[in-house]
Amino acid sequence: MKNNKKELSAYERAFEKQKEEYDLTPDELHNAWEFGFYPRSFLIYDFKKWGMEQFLTERDFQKLDFRERGLAPAIIDKRNLPLLLQKNAHYLPSLNIAIEKGRVQYIIEDGVYKEGDFDLEELLQRCLNKYAKLITKPIRLCGGEGIFIVANTLSEDTIKRIEKEDDAIINNVLVNEEYARKINPSSLNTIRVIFFKTKKGVLKPISMVHRFGSTADTCVDNTAAGGVVAGVDMETGELMPAWKLEKIRIDIEVHPKTGEKITGFMIPNWDNKKRAIDDLLQEINYLEYGGLDLAFTTEGLKIIEINRRPDLRGV
Repeated sequence: MKNNKKELSAYERAFEKQKEEYDLTPDELHNAWEFGFYPRSFLIYDFKKWGMEQFLTERDFQKLDFRERGLAPAIIDKRNLPLLLQKNAHYLPSLNIAIEKGRVQYIIEDGVYKEGDFDLEELLQRCLNKYAKLITKPIRLCGGEGIFIVANTLSEDTIKRIEKEDDAIINNVLVNEEYARKINPSSLNTIRVIFFKTKKGVLKPISMVHRFGSTADTCVDNTAAGGVVAGVDMETGELMPAWKLEKIRIDIEVHPKTGEKITGFMIPNWDNKKRAIDDLLQEINYLEYGGLDLAFTTEGLKIIEINRRPDLRGV
């Protein structure tokens, strides 16, 4: 019971925070609390059409015991992903620099592992000369928070910022293939794949959404940073009605900055892309459930991140 009380307390804190972030009616807030949903869920799901009983609540989700085994807990730390995928380095960005306590922990570049007493400034300058742009992702933050790009020149302030972040992963900046870059060129636009392991030991996708950044001043596509989300029809590759969250849910058909069509857009060569996703999933079949963030880039299909316990709202 003590653990359940602690989990419910976390739910209550999140509920109070979201209550201020989104505009819901008093009745909607009451129903969200009564059933155990976050206020945000009222903006994402059509409860009027389907009924609240059809959905797993956040309060109940926190009580689930996933019985994590093997390597599953290791993916909490983004720095472990390049280590786990070293034998499948073609799924990774070319450059992976792990930062621990402001110092270089290891480097994996083009699948080759290196460690040693690296000078951070010299290393980053060499990598900038080679890749032109680098992206730094703090380990302790989520939802796209704290991520920033280093481009062309390296300043003293940038070095201090990376050292201050303490723990981070640094990659070369990836570029989407044409269809996603045309819809939004300001960020890497990713697909979130929710997957689970079948009784036959095969990882199977159960849900996909495509995310797009929506502002010129951000390099991420998370909804918390103003990103646009569209469900993906997994059979056809068609993008379903798109939306973004502000104080309310805003349904959209075209990208708010570029004007490119999102709702109803057909992802090109979807059959090949779907097979590529299925092949990738079998390379991480030591997991039993998770959320895979991936991107189709000019360098091929890349894994950006694996989320250990995503909920279906975690986009």
